Amino acid sequence: MGRRRWSADDRAQILEESLAPGAVVSAVARRHGLTPQQLFTWRREARKRAEPETLSFVPAVVAPEPLVAKEPKRPRPGRSGMRRSAR
Repeated sequence: MGRRRWSADDRAQILEESLAPGAVVSAVARRHGLTPQQLFTWRREARKRAEPETLSFVPAVVAPEPLVAKEPKRPRPGRSGMRRSAR
């Protein structure tokens, strides 16, 4: 017995039947002459096709931290740059 080819419409009908609430995948597969593994593979492939492409990686941009302007040094109160003279 050779490999059976399923049309896209047949696959869609079988997939829809297997996704119905309460459906048993192995029973659906047997009813259509498939193995459960084959039907699970179809379901996985359909799920991958239905996923949005937003799950891919997005390039990251690393920017240097912004420079913070430093305040000019102010002399401390009560201190001057000169030494006090000894009395």
